[in-house]
Amino acid sequence: MTWILLISLLAKSSLVAAVGLACARLLTQRAVERVDILRAAVCLLLALPVIMNLLPAMSLPLLPAAPPPALLPAVPLATPVATADLAASSAPAWSWPRPGAGLIGGLWLLGFALVVGRLLLGLHTLNRWTRQGRAVSCPDWLAPLERLSPEDRPGLVSSDRIAGPLSWGVAPGFVLVDPASLAERRAAPAILAHELAHLRRHDWIFLVLSRLAVAMFWFNPLVWRLHAVLIERSEEAADAVALETVDRALYARALIGLAASPVPPAHPARIAATAMAADARTLKTRIACIMTNTSARRRPLTVVLAVAVMAVVATPLAALAVTRQVWVAPPPPPAPPAPPAAEAPPAPPAPPAPPAPPAPPAEAIAMAELPPPPAPPPPPPLNAPEPPLPPLPPLPPLPPAPPPPPPAPPAGAAYSYSYFRYATPEEQQAATEARAAAAEARRQAADARREARHAAERARVDAEQARANAEQARADGEWARRIGEQARAEAARAMVKARAQMAQGAVQMRQGAQQMREEAARLRDPAYRAKQIEDNRARGNTVTDAELRDLSNRLPEQADDLERQADKLAAEARQAS
Repeated sequence: MTWILLISLLAKSSLVAAVGLACARLLTQRAVERVDILRAAVCLLLALPVIMNLLPAMSLPLLPAAPPPALLPAVPLATPVATADLAASSAPAWSWPRPGAGLIGGLWLLGFALVVGRLLLGLHTLNRWTRQGRAVSCPDWLAPLERLSPEDRPGLVSSDRIAGPLSWGVAPGFVLVDPASLAERRAAPAILAHELAHLRRHDWIFLVLSRLAVAMFWFNPLVWRLHAVLIERSEEAADAVALETVDRALYARALIGLAASPVPPAHPARIAATAMAADARTLKTRIACIMTNTSARRRPLTVVLAVAVMAVVATPLAALAVTRQVWVAPPPPPAPPAPPAAEAPPAPPAPPAPPAPPAPPAEAIAMAELPPPPAPPPPPPLNAPEPPLPPLPPLPPLPPAPPPPPPAPPAGAAYSYSYFRYATPEEQQAATEARAAAAEARRQAADARREARHAAERARVDAEQARANAEQARADGEWARRIGEQARAEAARAMVKARAQMAQGAVQMRQGAQQMREEAARLRDPAYRAKQIEDNRARGNTVTDAELRDLSNRLPEQADDLERQADKLAAEARQAS
């Protein structure tokens, strides 16, 4: 993996995650539809490397161009060039830092192994806790499961290793309950409805897929944010499904009770399972969703529209390949116009011709008879030695020094590498065409740089929006935390008050039982019974002595029942504490 590929994956995964988060936030308010949109974003992130390999690549020159080695300037042959100048002119102006591909690949592989290893460790821990747990036999907890078919009933296990109820595994899966929640039998329908909704919606499978996407793009904070939002929205969707069979007030009380002991973020239950217990950051949002009558049904058109938007963005984006810009050589110097004939420099004077030898006298020519030309010598034999070379004739005298060079041509005239001359019309036309091609290349390079700046500006705006969303999410979380703390404080005060009232009621019931025993003892006295008969007759009531004796026999039994109820009430008060 090279740094160019890493930057490309960062940009593409950021855009896919940002579009998924924006669609889930803006297109719908239903939790089930938001979860479907976020699941589609996770699947697109996992398919991004496959799409990059299948689609034909489209180059996007965003990186600076690497110039070739500078060419030596054209100089006359007789001009000396220093060795240091040649070395300086042939060296490139700059070089782009290129870290080793092996180092970048090793860093990515290390992050991938850490995330995947943490996920595998969480799965192994959950499997071990499930095998070591105890099967739940309480009728209040088994009653909601008896309405399901045998093949749809999940395994219900009690484990003291967890801090709250959770579910994991492929349907029918497993539901793990902590001892504290197991003691709250009235909350059993709400807890089981929530966990069964998780299992029926296959939230655990998409939780694992989202973890794999985080492992592939661990260097991208937006992918981590997408994973966290998917977990939160999955809990809200499970709440909406559970409310179809459970009373809202009962469900809210159960959720507030579980919020008193939230599962830590580093706990294996939060890494490889879906836990019902809400923390302070999400409690306010979930309580608001529970108390709002929001439908748990999907609107397929909304989900299809969001998935289509993400596919339209992700498919061409995956085909783009970040490359270097094309190096455009500087244009050649402009060719000067041809000088007029009147301004042509004067031709240099010709060197003087050597003096001709004197002609022989006429009479000598007349008297002399030229001999016939000699016959050519016969060819030498094949093995004959080569004849010696004749002696060289004496060198002629040196010609006189040449005249001074003509004056320099006007400024802008074209010249060759070894001598100068005026440019022809064909050369001027070629130079004009080269300048036009260079200008067109510069214009295309400027357009490419402008598009690159626009893309960078759009990415910056998206990043600003993502940061603003993160700030808003943190503010909402802080508000929910305060609401959760107030709810826990109110619940604690109400619990203390209820315990005090229960203890006071138990004391009053025991006092009433004691008074009933004392009254039964007094009714056994005939004089007291006669007095009661007279008092009742004065008030207009008719009471017989037999009725009073029967009442004296029944009052001790009623006092015993009242004391048993007082003991039970006191025991409940102690258990609630």
